[in-house]
Amino acid sequence: MYGMRKDELRLMPHDPAWEADFLTEKSRIADSLGDPSVGIEHVGSTSIPNVHAKPILDVAILCGEGGVEEVAHALRALGYEFRGQFGDAAGHYYAVLDRGDVRLCQAHIFTGETAHWHSTLRFRDVLRRNPELAREYDGYKLTLAKVAANKTEYAEVKSRWVDAFLPKLMRVAASGVEPAGLSALPCQKPVNQ
Repeated sequence: MYGMRKDELRLMPHDPAWEADFLTEKSRIADSLGDPSVGIEHVGSTSIPNVHAKPILDVAILCGEGGVEEVAHALRALGYEFRGQFGDAAGHYYAVLDRGDVRLCQAHIFTGETAHWHSTLRFRDVLRRNPELAREYDGYKLTLAKVAANKTEYAEVKSRWVDAFLPKLMRVAASGVEPAGLSALPCQKPVNQ
């Protein structure tokens, strides 16, 4: 697992090894939980081939309403810092895995299959299947990384751009690319794309 210092902004070309890193982390989390009903997905830019990414794994965990404490306990046992609720998003929690000043992994924990959960997976899936949209997204990220003063500015500006990019992505999703029903869900910004 690569990781990135918390005080730097670095985008790397997609590395196929990130999928193996995710599978290792997924196995660690699943073994610690011991509950096969918990969904664990690779999300964020490290999950999208041909897209540059900060070398930090993003994991989305679907645990159900009663499973947050169980997941938090399991993640803490694996060295994660459980941070609690993610912003003001109901049913969305957050944990990070750091080694010193290097961030290795970010875990987004969802208590239900919310619109936000589905948007996160849809964002990843559409970009995996649509090279044109993936190139557009990648180009924007690379351009922004050259001019952003720091990681915070990069994240804020990228978030606004993703808000404008989502309608285009949702039109592709609604065109039949995605499984029936998902495109009808309300559009919410995915996590850490």
